[in-house]
Amino acid sequence: MKNHLKIFLVCLALASGLLFADSILKRFDVNPGYNKVTVIWETAEETGIKGYELQRGLTETSFSRLTYMDCKNDNQSSHKYEYEDMSVFKTSTAGARTYYYRIKIEKTDGSFELSAVEKVVPTVSSARQTWGSIKAMFR
Repeated sequence: MKNHLKIFLVCLALASGLLFADSILKRFDVNPGYNKVTVIWETAEETGIKGYELQRGLTETSFSRLTYMDCKNDNQSSHKYEYEDMSVFKTSTAGARTYYYRIKIEKTDGSFELSAVEKVVPTVSSARQTWGSIKAMFR
C-alpha cells in the first residue's frame, strides 16, 4: 500500500508541474521553414519566472540547449518570444529529420518546469545538408 501511495504522489507532482508550465505558456508553436524552424511562444504573467531555455532534440526524450532568453517581467499580462533555429540539417538525401522542441521554464527560486514537446519536420536544401556534413567533419 505504501508503494502505491508513493507512486501516486510522484505522479501527482509530475502532473502539477506540467499544469503549471501550461498555465505560464499561452501558446507554443514550432513552424517549419526552408532551412530553418521558427519557434514562437507566448506567456501569461511572468511573476516568479527567471527565464526560458529553448531546447531541441532528435528524439522526444533527449534534449540539448539551443538558447536562453531572460524573462521580460515588466508587469504586462502577456509576452511573445521568437527564435529562428537556422541549424537544421537532413540526415540523408533519402529522408527528412524530425526535430523536437520544448521550453524549460526557470523560476526565481531555482526550480523549473518543462513545457509539452512539439515536433516539426523542416525543409532542408541539399546544398545546406552537404555544407552541414562538411562542417561536422571538422568539429
